[in-house]
Amino acid sequence: MKHEEYAFDLVVIGAGIVGIAASLAFAKKGLKVLLVDKNDSFGTGISSRNSEVIHAGIYYPKNSLKSKFCRKGMELLYDYCKKRRIAHRKIGKLIVQTQSCQEKKLQEIFKNGLANDCNEIRLINKKELNKFEPEVKGFNAIWSPNTGIVDSHSFMDSMLNEFKKVGGIVVFKESFDKIYPTIRGMDCYLSDSTIVKTQRLINATGLQAGFLTQCIEGFPKEKIISVNFCKGTYFSYSQPVPFSHLVYPIPNKEGLGIHYTLDLNSEGRFGPDTEWVQNEDYSLNEARNELAFLEIRKYWPKCDLGQLRPVYAGIRPKIGAKKDFQKDFIIQSCEEHSVPGLINLFGIESPGLTSALAIAEYLTEKDI
Repeated sequence: MKHEEYAFDLVVIGAGIVGIAASLAFAKKGLKVLLVDKNDSFGTGISSRNSEVIHAGIYYPKNSLKSKFCRKGMELLYDYCKKRRIAHRKIGKLIVQTQSCQEKKLQEIFKNGLANDCNEIRLINKKELNKFEPEVKGFNAIWSPNTGIVDSHSFMDSMLNEFKKVGGIVVFKESFDKIYPTIRGMDCYLSDSTIVKTQRLINATGLQAGFLTQCIEGFPKEKIISVNFCKGTYFSYSQPVPFSHLVYPIPNKEGLGIHYTLDLNSEGRFGPDTEWVQNEDYSLNEARNELAFLEIRKYWPKCDLGQLRPVYAGIRPKIGAKKDFQKDFIIQSCEEHSVPGLINLFGIESPGLTSALAIAEYLTEKDI
């Protein structure tokens, strides 16, 4: 039986925010690019199950990939949204110190933000906090005016349409069973025996990034990175919540804590919480309401447990051990795994949305 064969300069696997952004960036440079996703549409995983927040880059360690890409990505994203009229709003965020013992931690976060060139942030006291949000309980807070929200679906849709206009090809409901490195690049086999030949390949499959490397013939086993699934449930509130800004507690070990975010319709939600799971499971559990309530009332004492309802869940890919996981993005290239033309993107969680355009720019400059 004769195989059908197609040739590309680059294949990107995973049509989430980062995969789409990377595909567009390379296609605009004149490369023949194929974007492939196993689902029937774009952004159905991590990219559509988050807070849709444009982060300012406050928390991340100086010189980390997260700090580098978040700050640059924020500027690129606001610029992209303005030029293409993507719905977004620079709404501002409060990081609230809810206990007296957290003052040192708040100061550390503030100093870290300044080290990351977030020069617009400032510390505010209880009186100023009360002016911003009268019902938020706290000792002090960090005010971040550059934090915003965006319609992430419209952002992805816009990039995908632009990708097609410059000659990019996108295929849904397809996945590669096996990938064989060759002298010229890689041969990727679809289940119907179709062969896609490519000089370069970007693994942007999010939660499945570790699994995909196992499909690459000869990929060194010691370079396969295990990904743990950290599920986060988001909660709606039956009554109007009297906040007009994003409200965050001091971060915990797993993430940024159960925070409050507004969407572009001025409707709010709390989340995400933290639950380690074995599989890509987005089911909702009412039993998680009480744990969320206990966290929310630390900064909003008037929160009523009876008004909380789980509305959707997302999963964050955490690299390494659950108690001591990798805190940064990992961009694994030939220098690490010795497979020419292959880039693996691991642990692209928050601030992945904010960082997408900056990551794409970096990959094109790296010239894999």
